[in-house]
Amino acid sequence: MQNQPTDTPLRVIIVEDEAPARLKLKMQLQQLADILLIAECADPVKAIETINAQQPDLVFLDIELGELSGFDVLEAITPPCHIIFTTAYSHHAVKAFEKKALDYLLKPFDLNRLRQALSRLVIPHIPSTAQSDTQLIAKVGDKMHILQTSDIHFVSSVQGISVAQCLKRDYHLDTSLESLAQQLPLSFLRVHRNCIVNTRLISQIEKWHNGTFLLRFENIGGTVTTSRRGALAIKKHFKI
Repeated sequence: MQNQPTDTPLRVIIVEDEAPARLKLKMQLQQLADILLIAECADPVKAIETINAQQPDLVFLDIELGELSGFDVLEAITPPCHIIFTTAYSHHAVKAFEKKALDYLLKPFDLNRLRQALSRLVIPHIPSTAQSDTQLIAKVGDKMHILQTSDIHFVSSVQGISVAQCLKRDYHLDTSLESLAQQLPLSFLRVHRNCIVNTRLISQIEKWHNGTFLLRFENIGGTVTTSRRGALAIKKHFKI
């Protein structure tokens, strides 16, 4: 979806079968500018009908919905729209991104995490208060090393282990990419299901195979190949 003009609100539908979670998300959205909540659905069948009829820009879609799942809803809707999955279960994350979800919010999530998810739409009128730099803990032998996220070029998943590539060496992190995606500043972008990159340290973007990009970074030899979805995210981020 193209950048929306600042005078056009983002038309949103919430699909959530638990009333407290639905109310919380509604209240969070009310704190953001230029968001228009056009419908709330607790029933997946009704959600399919509503989404197809209303054609929203964005749907917040729970995964566990009783008789049908959020993935079933996604398969049944016809108009193109962005999907942000909301769930209490992390094990659905890989499938969610395979379905080209914009983001994957693990409940409970706060307002800053919601802003981060919405920022992936590249809508300039949604401000972010996320920190420009945070710290992560990496274990090195029997010691703990404190990493500044601004020093990380990219984080990749290698045989299920998250590895942060820094200037002088890489560090193993005791957390998943899904969890890191919620902790890292907005300068980090998920360009592949197995990789998150620091866009501030990308030095070169090259066209690669089948609509993907090869990313090179400042002062290191390591490179990252995006997925096609990741290439679209890079294009939106750098407005290319």
